[in-house]
Amino acid sequence: MKKFMKVFVLVPFIASCRVCAYAYSTEHHAVNMGRDLLNVVASPIKAVVYEGPRDIKQMYQYEVYGREKPEKRGLLRYKLFALWSAPAVELKAVINGLVQSVSFAGDFCKELLSIPFSD
Repeated sequence: MKKFMKVFVLVPFIASCRVCAYAYSTEHHAVNMGRDLLNVVASPIKAVVYEGPRDIKQMYQYEVYGREKPEKRGLLRYKLFALWSAPAVELKAVINGLVQSVSFAGDFCKELLSIPFSD
């Protein structure tokens, strides 16, 4: 009797909790693969051309003009420190771009495997 009650309670519960799942078509996988392949190439370029200079500008603004005490803002030593730190900020942006590139390459491989295995 307990087994019957468990089945009687669990089956409607499981049936009501279902989520509609729709498989991607081959065309959808191909579109995702193309986007991921483009991002594999574009991520490092975006890091060098856009994100690195943006981060350098933000760092320079903070180091030179973002000081709490107004008398310390705009001093030569902070400008020199910001210029000295700029290559490290650019390299960090490039590394982030490479990491994103590898991540997109992994997504590309997953989409490629999804086509023949009907995932």
